[in-house]
Amino acid sequence: MRFVTITAPGRLELNYMWLPTWLGMNREMNEALDKHLRTKVIGMEITEDNLDAINELVIDGVLLKYPIEGLRDYLDGLKFVKT
Repeated sequence: MRFVTITAPGRLELNYMWLPTWLGMNREMNEALDKHLRTKVIGMEITEDNLDAINELVIDGVLLKYPIEGLRDYLDGLKFVKT
């Protein structure tokens, strides 16, 4: 599972439901993530490798705002969840 989902051809959306509640429901955090990602992701081809890279950008964006020890490992673990 990644923190981004393809919702239409060429369109990605933050999969906020998979973020911890204190992040997923945090409007300020979601806006900050959108700003953090927008300039880096627009125009990027949607490939599996790029989706993995974008997922890392989401985690990096969260850690910019909340540099909590162990949070990267916690968020990174979601990649092992298969849906």
